[in-house]
Amino acid sequence: MTDQHPKESSLEDAASHPHHHHVVEDLHNDPEGTITSTGKEEVEEDQLGEKMSVYYPTSTEKLGYWQSRFMISPPVRGDPRVELSRVRKGIILAVISQAGCLGGFSSTIYFPSLVQITKDLNASQTTINASVSLFILFMGVSPLLTSTISDRFKIRRVLYIVFTMVFALASLGGGFAKSAPTLIVARVFQAIGSSGASVLGAGSVADIYLPTEQGTAMGLMFLGQFLGPVLGPPIGGLLAQAFGWPSTFFFMAIVSAIVILELFFLLPETYRQEPEALAEEQRRKTEAEAAKASGVEVEEPVKKGYNPFKAVMLLKYPVVLLSSIETGMIFALMFSIETITPVLYTDFYGLSEAQVGYTYLSAGFGSIFGSMLGGRLSDLSLKRSKAKRANGESLLEDRLSTNMWVAGFVIVPLGSLLFGWGAEKHLNIAAPIVGFGIYNFGMAQVLSAGAAYMVNCIPGQGSSAMAAANLLRMVLACIFSLIAQIIVDHVGYGFYGLIQAVLNISCMLLFFIVKLRGPGMRAHATKQEQLLS
Repeated sequence: MTDQHPKESSLEDAASHPHHHHVVEDLHNDPEGTITSTGKEEVEEDQLGEKMSVYYPTSTEKLGYWQSRFMISPPVRGDPRVELSRVRKGIILAVISQAGCLGGFSSTIYFPSLVQITKDLNASQTTINASVSLFILFMGVSPLLTSTISDRFKIRRVLYIVFTMVFALASLGGGFAKSAPTLIVARVFQAIGSSGASVLGAGSVADIYLPTEQGTAMGLMFLGQFLGPVLGPPIGGLLAQAFGWPSTFFFMAIVSAIVILELFFLLPETYRQEPEALAEEQRRKTEAEAAKASGVEVEEPVKKGYNPFKAVMLLKYPVVLLSSIETGMIFALMFSIETITPVLYTDFYGLSEAQVGYTYLSAGFGSIFGSMLGGRLSDLSLKRSKAKRANGESLLEDRLSTNMWVAGFVIVPLGSLLFGWGAEKHLNIAAPIVGFGIYNFGMAQVLSAGAAYMVNCIPGQGSSAMAAANLLRMVLACIFSLIAQIIVDHVGYGFYGLIQAVLNISCMLLFFIVKLRGPGMRAHATKQEQLLS
């Protein structure tokens, strides 16, 4: 495979290659661990029809069910993308989606209780607002740690479990907090514990789904993550009113405990290395063994130090940076709307806290339909483009489909303007509510296609690329959540909606550069990362 041509076209037909199904037996289809097998080298065709040798390593160790559950890095046999059943993939996707929704759920379930918390803890509004901003900030920083560990040690499952346990313990701590500093610390660790799953989820999708299926799967994964912010305010308002604000933390502890059980029993290790990387690893191992057998002294490779911020360096590549700017900006502006709507609906429309929570449902429905539609159309675009080309080649940029550009350039700005000017002119409350729903409908399409693109843009760096994008996204969200109300106080809701529309269009233009120049930018980034490895 050359740097200029991604591997999607050969992988999407992998199911038709008999050796993909029978090279090795799959651990995931062998819960009792009774199967043993050895590595095997097979010859398959790349997307240009050229023969290439691919080595699929396996483990000869017999693993019992409970042993595999407690292993930090259980072996992944064969290719999960073609060997796992559709049902098994669906279960895995559902579990990681639930884990990924904890962050958004806990961030918004907190909103209806802010006034109550301020009074009970005798804290200033600034101090309590700091707990919101720090939560978002650490949701951006902590995935750098998670993704780096995942890509370095080639693990995902144990990280899901460990970080979700951190979230569960932090949720209990928040429920028992008696002072604002204690509450802030609990919120920080909630962010650390919940944010890992959002980045690992994209990597897991790439592990188990073929490129032509990843858009739909990514949309469904985001669907789970979007449900958290939508359900959080209504549930938080009801719990705080009935049992007090600590009940919202205890509720999240119970939910996370259920997720931990699901992760432990239903999620297998899925970390899949690219065939090219496996072949290169096997080649080096074979050469080293041959050299030792000949009496030649082989120098052991120097292990590089652990750098949790390595993922940030991927932003130096234009393909990652330009993609991250738009996906970050569109999310940050959405989050800023979430932070200013309580004041809007309370002061201008006279809604109660519980009623304010229900207004978020429009955004939820918009996100749900946008995720489902955007992911599906992204996959169809990839397949259609491959079929149209004479050589049957597909490019990763093909999944940046027409609907995504319509969503980013038209639907999202329209939603911003309807929300802003509907609120500014004090129109019927349906105007800002529907406007926010339209915004989320467009945003979900951009995010699902953008995530499916970024997780594959640099082979072997999927989690790290998503972590870098997530950092930028959360930093922008933190900034805009702090300044949104200040801007509205100075220029009004209408002009803030206009500012949002202009920013979204400008950042979509940057993303369009990726559509035009993506293959060359990806080839350069891949080459540079290979030189550094």
